[in-house]
Amino acid sequence: MSTRGSTLLEALVALAIAALVLAALSGATLRARAAHTDATARADRLGAGRSALLRLAAELEAARRPGTGERFALEPPADGSPPWWSLSFPTGARGPVAGSAPAGDTSVVSYRVEPDRNRPGVGTLVRRETTVPVPASEAPGIPVVAGLRALRVRCLDGGGWHSGWQAEDLPRAVEVAIAQDDGRGGTEELATAVALQAATP
Repeated sequence: MSTRGSTLLEALVALAIAALVLAALSGATLRARAAHTDATARADRLGAGRSALLRLAAELEAARRPGTGERFALEPPADGSPPWWSLSFPTGARGPVAGSAPAGDTSVVSYRVEPDRNRPGVGTLVRRETTVPVPASEAPGIPVVAGLRALRVRCLDGGGWHSGWQAEDLPRAVEVAIAQDDGRGGTEELATAVALQAATP
């Protein structure tokens, strides 16, 4: 009985099939790695946004009626500007700010989006905390969330929602929504609404 060896043509066909299988596996591995990277980046981005909203909600829940030198201020963006509202209010919630007042004192926190010079229409949400009489604008800013395309805030006075607030009294509720750049030309939105405890009689 004679044994038949493989021909060159059979060897080349086997190599071609092996190359196709390896290329398919390599492509699947690269796609899986890219999907994992995207999912991780999205989770980090949404986690940062949720953390910022939770912190802001806790500070709003602890908002106090404005005293001397304090105010609850919501300023809508100027016409033609990105949809970035600015918010400043007195609160009993304390933040990790060096040199801040002792626990239990009222501080004034301010949230404002500062534009990213390299990405038009994108900015970083910055938080400032100070005690009266130092203006919040002079306090050191702490970046909270990067990659924001929108920060929308509105206040409820019992009769309806308003995009600005400069009254001496507190609103009954505040709604905050952020739109984060998803890195692909779109946005991912998160929102929360908070009832202000000090606003209720």
